[in-house]
Amino acid sequence: MRDYWNQQVQLRRDGFMNDLLSFLSINSIEDMGTATEGKPFGEGVAAALEFLLARGESDGFRTRNVDGYAGVIEYGEGEEEIGVLVHVDVVTVGEGWTTPPFQPDIRNGRFYARGAIDDKGPALAAYYALKMVKDSGLPVNKKVRLIIGTDEESGWLCMKHFAEHDKVPQVGFSPDSSFPMTYAEKGQINPTLALPVQVPSAGDAPYQLLSFRSGDQGNSVPDMATAVVRAQHMRSTESQREVMSGWEEFLLAQAATGQLDVSEAGDITFVLHGKPAHGMVPQQGVNAGTLLARFLLSMSFEASDYSFLSLLGEVLHEDYYGERLHIDCEDEVSGKLSVNAGILRYDRMEGGSVRLNIRYPATVSCEEYVEKLRKRADELGWTISNLRTSKSHYVPKDRPVIQTLSRVYEEHTGLPAHLLSSGGATYAKIMSEGVAFGPLFPGNESMAHLTDEYADIDDLLRAMAIYAHAICELAK
Repeated sequence: MRDYWNQQVQLRRDGFMNDLLSFLSINSIEDMGTATEGKPFGEGVAAALEFLLARGESDGFRTRNVDGYAGVIEYGEGEEEIGVLVHVDVVTVGEGWTTPPFQPDIRNGRFYARGAIDDKGPALAAYYALKMVKDSGLPVNKKVRLIIGTDEESGWLCMKHFAEHDKVPQVGFSPDSSFPMTYAEKGQINPTLALPVQVPSAGDAPYQLLSFRSGDQGNSVPDMATAVVRAQHMRSTESQREVMSGWEEFLLAQAATGQLDVSEAGDITFVLHGKPAHGMVPQQGVNAGTLLARFLLSMSFEASDYSFLSLLGEVLHEDYYGERLHIDCEDEVSGKLSVNAGILRYDRMEGGSVRLNIRYPATVSCEEYVEKLRKRADELGWTISNLRTSKSHYVPKDRPVIQTLSRVYEEHTGLPAHLLSSGGATYAKIMSEGVAFGPLFPGNESMAHLTDEYADIDDLLRAMAIYAHAICELAK
């Protein structure tokens, strides 16, 4: 069967390439400013959802738009169901792209665009796989449902709405991770730590933090931070030279890039660039926000400003595993807890907030670590103003879905199907026996959430053949 599916993929290569160009051209970043009834996450996300549903309808599938929150493309009949869960929303783009992120560019055998690997490229490959199964005429004794989500990168409200209005399959896969397959996923704790507005003191601190901004996506490492600092003495040339010298030394020591600008009134604007990374692996990035706070702590601020900078620079900076938050832990199934400080805000008149993305091991208690975090926040003078959690997920190794997908993967690659765990959260956890299955092959770099995100074209086509074969086997 491997050769058959590979042949079918090659027959559809050009059509897939053309469709993916169109699909990736849709800016499907959540935009609540354009949200309306039937488009709960904005016009761009709605357009991406309709793109896939329109393809499904034109190809003869049964389709359904679930109030703009999700979509369904169905094939086959039967009481039992197989789910293939994908998403069409993408994270924000940041700066520094070689080519515009929503003008897909093909170079070196890769598609470069936001969403190429997370998750539009794999979503379209999964759709083409389902179409190949339909066209093959091979017997399918279960209903196969391609379920399309629209809020995976934010709050998963799409899947909550879908579960309230439709049936969620209990067995299946999500093409939103790595091969061979991810059978255990960490849970998430997503709190907003809030620093109340404090009456500015009338002390003699030479600096005031007027504003601080870094990051706009909780599950991404911020790659830029901006702070505006007021200092009356900065009008003198000597004082300007002293601050600039310290800033340049800091950038050199950190191998970082940034800018500094002094206004006529003496206000200093600092801009620092970091390195983006997915929030599940914060240690692979450089958090521009916490790093900038480290520099600002070398200056003398009033108490209200210092409280904010201290949390960032002394507690959260490079605290990838939550040790200084007193929540560090690990298990044998999925490894260590991780912490990403994704959205950092401060305004002198409005207070401060820090949005954390915490990923806890699959076998530990979420409630226990939420309470530990509350206690630590209280010790630091912060409160938790908003909290979202998501459960962890674990499928035992002996389940049929794992055995079937392992066999298909090994037939197509000749490689052993070693099971993986992940700090990432995929729609697989919505299904009691769901796993994340590709599309990233072993040894390949994941560019999800990063600048110049790309997907290897041949790898997407290989994944398409694997997905088609897997759907046939699961739906027998």
